[in-house]
Amino acid sequence: MLKKTIKKLYKITKYWFLGTEILLSKANVPFSINNYKVLNLKNKFKGKRCFIIGNGPSLKPEDLDKLKGEITFASNKIYKIFNKTSWRPTFYMVVDPIVLEENVKDINLVEAKTKFTLKDYKHLFKADIYFNNNLNNKRGTFSKNIMESLYSSGSVSYHLLQIAYYMGFSEVYLLGHDYNYKEAISRTKDLSFLKEEENSEHYFTKDYIRVDEKKPGQAPELIYQGMEIAKIVFERSGRKIYNATRITYLDIFEHKNFDELGRDKDNDKQYIKEVL
Repeated sequence: MLKKTIKKLYKITKYWFLGTEILLSKANVPFSINNYKVLNLKNKFKGKRCFIIGNGPSLKPEDLDKLKGEITFASNKIYKIFNKTSWRPTFYMVVDPIVLEENVKDINLVEAKTKFTLKDYKHLFKADIYFNNNLNNKRGTFSKNIMESLYSSGSVSYHLLQIAYYMGFSEVYLLGHDYNYKEAISRTKDLSFLKEEENSEHYFTKDYIRVDEKKPGQAPELIYQGMEIAKIVFERSGRKIYNATRITYLDIFEHKNFDELGRDKDNDKQYIKEVL
C-alpha cells in the first residue's frame, strides 16, 4: 500500500514539474538547471558573427584551420576531419537518431566547448544542453525561443540557425553546405543534372558512412524550405545569413568568397573563453 502511494505521489510530482517547466519555458523563464543554461545563451553573442559548418565534399581542413578563434558550430560526424586539422568547434550538435545510434561512441568523444542534443537522446549522448524538439507538428517553424522548443526542417543546420538566432549573432556564414543532392531544388537554377550524377559524394570524406552503417534519410526539399524561412526571420531582425561554401547549389543566401572574409578581430579565443 505504501509503495503504491509513493509511486503515485512520484508520478504526480513528476508531471507537475514537467508541466510547470513547459509552461514557464514558453515565457522563456527557466525552471531547471538545463533551462538556466539555455537562458544563459540568450543574446550572448549579440552583434557577433559565427560559422555553421556543414559536412559537404567541398569542406577542407585548411579552411577549418583559418577558423581558429572564430565562433563555430558543427554537427554529426565532423570528427572525421579532426585528424587533418587542429581546429575544433565551439558548439557541436547531433539530432538525427540514426547518426547518433550508429556512432554513439565516437560522438560522445567529440571535442567541443559546448555540446547540444535533444532531450529524447539523453540516454545516448552526454551533452551540456538538451532541447525539446517538435518533429511531428509545425515542421519548418523557426523558433525564436529555443527554451520552449526547436523545430525541424530536414537538417541539423536548421536547428543550429535557431540556436544562433537566440544567441544574437548578426552574421551567420555557412561553410560546407554543398547541397548537391539528387533531389535538390532551386528557385533560380536548373539542377536536373544532379539527378544524372551517379555515386556523387555528399560528404568531405569517402569513409564518412561505414559500409555496415544504416544511412540517415535525406530531405532536400525540406532543407530548402527551412533555409528560406531562416533567411526571412534573420533579415526581418536586421541580420544576415551568408553562404561561404566553396562549391554550392544552395542559392537562397548571398554568396561570399570564404578567402575574402578575413578574421574577426573581436572573436578571439580569450573573448570566447570569457563569455562561455
